[in-house]
Amino acid sequence: MRCTARVRALLRSRLAEDPPRGRAAEKEIRTLKLALEQSPAAVVITGLDGTIKYVNTAFQELTGYSSREAVGSNIRRFKSGQQGQAFYQDLWQTILGGKVWRGRFHNRKKNGELFWEKAIIAPVFDERGRITCFVAMKEDVTELMRAEQDLQAAKLDAESAAQAKSAFLANMSHELRTPLNAVLGFIHLLQDTGLTAQQQDYLDKAAVSARHLHTAISDILDFSRIEAGRVELETVPFDLRESLDKVSGLLAHWAAEKGLRLSCDLDSELPPLLLGDPQRLGQVLLNLGDNAVKFTEAGAVTFTARLLERAQGRARLRFEVRDTGIGMTEAELGSLFQPFNQADQSSTRRYGGTGLGLAISRRLARLMGGELEVASRAGQGSTFALVLTLQEAIPERTGRRRSKPVPGTTPLRGRTVLLVEDDKLNLQVAREILRRAGAGVGLAGNGREALERLGQQSFDAVVMDLQMPVMGGLEAARRIRQEPRWAALPILALTADAVAGVRRKVLAAGMNEVIAKPIDPALLVHTLSGLILEVMGAAARQAGQIPGVDLPGTLARLELDADTFLRLLRRFAADQAAELAALRAALAQGDGPGAMRVAHSLKGAALNLGANAIGAAARELEEVLGGGAAWQEPLARLEERLGELLEGLALTPAAPEAPAAAADWPAILAALAVLRQALREDDAKAGHDLTTLAALLKGGPLQGALAPMKARIESYDYGRALELFPAFEARVDQARQT
Repeated sequence: MRCTARVRALLRSRLAEDPPRGRAAEKEIRTLKLALEQSPAAVVITGLDGTIKYVNTAFQELTGYSSREAVGSNIRRFKSGQQGQAFYQDLWQTILGGKVWRGRFHNRKKNGELFWEKAIIAPVFDERGRITCFVAMKEDVTELMRAEQDLQAAKLDAESAAQAKSAFLANMSHELRTPLNAVLGFIHLLQDTGLTAQQQDYLDKAAVSARHLHTAISDILDFSRIEAGRVELETVPFDLRESLDKVSGLLAHWAAEKGLRLSCDLDSELPPLLLGDPQRLGQVLLNLGDNAVKFTEAGAVTFTARLLERAQGRARLRFEVRDTGIGMTEAELGSLFQPFNQADQSSTRRYGGTGLGLAISRRLARLMGGELEVASRAGQGSTFALVLTLQEAIPERTGRRRSKPVPGTTPLRGRTVLLVEDDKLNLQVAREILRRAGAGVGLAGNGREALERLGQQSFDAVVMDLQMPVMGGLEAARRIRQEPRWAALPILALTADAVAGVRRKVLAAGMNEVIAKPIDPALLVHTLSGLILEVMGAAARQAGQIPGVDLPGTLARLELDADTFLRLLRRFAADQAAELAALRAALAQGDGPGAMRVAHSLKGAALNLGANAIGAAARELEEVLGGGAAWQEPLARLEERLGELLEGLALTPAAPEAPAAAADWPAILAALAVLRQALREDDAKAGHDLTTLAALLKGGPLQGALAPMKARIESYDYGRALELFPAFEARVDQARQT
C-alpha cells in the first residue's frame, strides 16, 4: 500500500471515530506536509521497488523534473552511469535490511547536467514492523565536491613538487658531496706522507677551505630540507653521555688550537638511555658548540647538561653551551635566528659561515619538541640553552652496547673488508683508509659484483655505497640478507645523499649502519671495527657461556671468529686432560720438577686462550710445587676447573666444519718466508707481514694454529715468535700433505 494512501485512510478512520481528534490530526499532517514542501533539502518517498511516490519542491528545483513527471517513475531514471553496480547493491542491501544508508549520488538532471548530492535514506515501518516505503533527504553538494577535487588536485601537485624538490636535493647532495669526499679524503691521505714545511702549510690551508665548503653545503642542504618539510626524526634508544662525549670530542682539537679550555659538566642524575634522534640532537649541540669556539678568542667553552624534571618515564633536560666570546647586543639578539643572518654582518667576513646554523638549530629543536634560548651581553660572552623533554628508554636485559675496538690495537688488523664503490676516486680514498687501519681490502664496482665476490671469498664486513649502476647498495644488501650464511655479516653504508629517511631505508634493507660523505676516516674505522666486534661478541654469546672462559674478550684479543676459537678450546681441553693424567703420575713418582713444567705450560696455554679459571688454578699449583707445600688440594681444584670446562664445551653445540677454500700454498710459503726474515731482523714491518699471512690462512685449518705466534708478534716479542716458528712451519708442511 502506498504511504500517502495509508495516511489518508488513517485520517478518515480517526475522523469517523473522534471528529475533534481527527481534525487535530489533519491539521498536524498539513503542517508536516508544508514542512516537507518548504524544506531546503530535497525529499523523496519511494516504494519498495524504487517507484517514486512523493517529491517536494526542493527536489523539483534541483532535478528540473516536476512532481507530475517524477511521481510514478523509478528512481533509477536519475542515474548518471558513473557509479557501478556494487554501489547500488550495497545501498539496497542496507535499506532492505532495515538500516539507514548514508552516502553520495552522482546523478543526472532533466537537462542532462551531472550533479552530486549527499543523501540519507531510511526505511519506514508499519505497526507490525514491516517496511512499507523509503524516505530520502538529499542535498546538492556539487560545488563542495568540485572544491574537494580541486583541493585534492592541488595536494597532488604540491606532493609532486615536494617530491621533485626532494629528488633535486638528493641529486645535488650526491653531486656535491661525492667529489668533496674525494677532495677531503686525499687531503687526509696526504697528511701522512713526507711533506716539506711549505707543502704542509699549503695542505693545511686547503683542508680548512674544504671543511668550510663542506659546512656551507651541509647548512644549505639542511635548511632546504627543513623548509621543504622533508626532515624525518628518528626515535631510537641512545646513550646521552656517549652523544655528548662525541660532540665535545669533535670540538676538542679546534678549541685546543685556539688555546681555549673546553669542559663538560654533566648532571649525575642524567638518565643513561633516552629515546629520540641522537643525530639531530648532536647536530644542534655541535652547531652551538661550533659557534662558541668560533666567536671566542680567549677563555673557555663549557657544555652542561642538567636534569630539570623526571616524571612518568619522561625526562626534561636543559643543555647549555657557555662561552667567554664576543657576545651580542640586544639589537643583535633580535635577528639572531633569522636564516642567512649573523648578529653583526661584519662577522660573516671575519669569522665566515652561512648564517644558517642557528636557524637550522632552532627549527630542529622545535621539531624535537624543544626550544632554544639565548642570553648574551656584548663583550661578555653568550649562553645558548636547549630545553628538551625525552622519553626514557629501558636498557636491554643484557646491558650490552655496541662493542668498541680494543684500545692500543690497529682496529682492523687481520680483517678482510669488501669495499663496493663505483666512483674510482672515492674507491681509492676508502681503500687507503681501510688499508692503513690494517684491513685487507677486496673491491667491487657495484652490487652485482659484490655478490659475486662474496660467493668467491670470505669477508669480515662489507662497506658499500648506495648509488651505483647495475645494482645499488640497498638491493645488494637485501640479497645478501637472503643468504643464511651472510645473515650476520656487517654491512656499512656510505652515502652522499644526506636526505631524510636514508638511514631508515638503510636499516630496512638489512644494513647495520650508515656514514655520510665526505667520510670521516676515524669515524669509518671506528664504526666498522665496532660492528665487527659486535658480531664476534654475538657469536660468542650464541655459542654459550662457558664457565671460566672470557669469550668476548679473548675473541677480540686473538681476532678469531667464535667457531675457530671453540675448536681451539676443545683441542686444548682434550690435550690437557691427558697432560693432567701425566702430571698426577709424575707426582705419584716424586717427579716434582717434571710436574712443575707441566703446570707452567698449562698455565700459559690456558691464559692465552682466555680459560682464566684453569690458568689461575695452574698458577696456584705451580707455586705450591715450587715451594714444596702440599699439592693435593690445588691439583684437585685444577682438575675441577678442567672438568667444568669440559662440561661447558659439551653443552655448547659445535659448528659444522665449513669446507675450506683451496689454499694458495705458493703465496702462503712466500708470506711465511717474508715474515721469518722480518722477525730475524727485528723489523717492525713484521706486523704488516703477519696481516698478509693471516689473510691467506683465513677460514682454513691453519688460522687457529697461527694464534700463539700472532699474539707474540702483536706484543712485539719477536724473539719468542721466532722460537714458535719451527712448530708452525711443521704444521704448514703437515697441512700441505693432506
